[in-house]
Formats: sequence, structure tokens, C-alpha cells
Amino acid sequence: MKKLSLLFFVLSLSTSSLLADSITDSYQLEAKRDYTKALDLLENLSKENPGDYFLQLRTGWIALLKGDYTKSSSYYQKATLIEPNAIEPRLGSIRANLALGQHKQVEVICKTVLKQDSKNYFARSTLAYSYYVMANFKEAEKYYESIVDDYPADTEMLIGLGWSHLKQGKKGKAKEVFGFLTKIIPNEERVSSGAYYANN
Repeated sequence: MKKLSLLFFVLSLSTSSLLADSITDSYQLEAKRDYTKALDLLENLSKENPGDYFLQLRTGWIALLKGDYTKSSSYYQKATLIEPNAIEPRLGSIRANLALGQHKQVEVICKTVLKQDSKNYFARSTLAYSYYVMANFKEAEKYYESIVDDYPADTEMLIGLGWSHLKQGKKGKAKEVFGFLTKIIPNEERVSSGAYYANN
């Protein structure tokens, strides 16, 4: 019986070592931008270890880098099922769905993240952008404003806010935003065109 226990212990150590070596290999392949080989390696590991949160998360990341956004989203969802309270796989899933143009799905995931972390910059900024793309300018304005309140010099969010005002016909508010932006990034095309429409 002791010999059998020792055998299982040695086998588990060997398996852990092989897993660690394979994960190290995946980092080296990522550094070389060989995402295809890295993904093949990690997918095999993920199938062999379906309950391993880190492997599902990392496979989602490599699939994202490779540009396989559907697969990336799937692995991030698997990671979320393993660790339902974790925010990081949801952020990865937002990136994958954003790349797929799935803005309604992005909205759902962002709102889930914001229930856990109401100030999460990435979720708020992505949600603002998705609302803008979906022509829901009122909601876009709301989220852009919430970020600008926290980051008053964030030019990307200010541009989004200015254009959200413009799309709703709020030229006075847009003029104020673009007037400020013109002083700091006058050569940005979205700023100059926004300022033009706000003043005409």
C-alpha cells in the first residue's frame, strides 16, 4: 500500500512538472509571437485539465492574440464558470466580443463587471464606446461623463463625450468640451471636426 501511495505521489509530481514546463513553453512561444503553436499547446492542456482556471484563462488570452476571437470568448467563459467571482476572465471576454462586434454581449458583460467593481475603467470606457456604436448616445454620454469626472484630462473619453453631445444635438455642451480639447490636442481630426460641427 505504501509503495502504491509513493507511486501516485511520484506520478503527480511528474504531471505537475510537465504542466509547468508546457506553460513555460507557451510563454516562450508567445514571446516569439508564435500564437498558433502556443494555442495548440494550451488547448491540449486545457482539454486535459478542464477544471484548471489558469489554463482556461491563458488559452483565452493566446486565442485573443492569435485573432481567434470566438475561441477566445469560449475559453474566457470556461474560466468564468470555474471562478464566477473573478473579474479578469470577464475583461478578456469583453475584448473578444468587442473584436467580434458583439456590442449587446459586451454591454451585458460590462454591466456584470460594474456590479462588482463600479469604477472599473475598462468596463466603463468600453460600455460607453459600445453604446456610441449602437447609437444609444444618451447612455454613451452617461458613461463617458462618469469617467471624465474621475479622469478630467482623459482626451479619449472627452472626445467620446463631445461627440455624444453632438449626436444628441447638445451643441452648447459639445462646444465646451471641444473648446477645451482644441487647446490641448488641436491637430486631432476628431477634435477639429467636432469643434467645427459644434460651432456651425
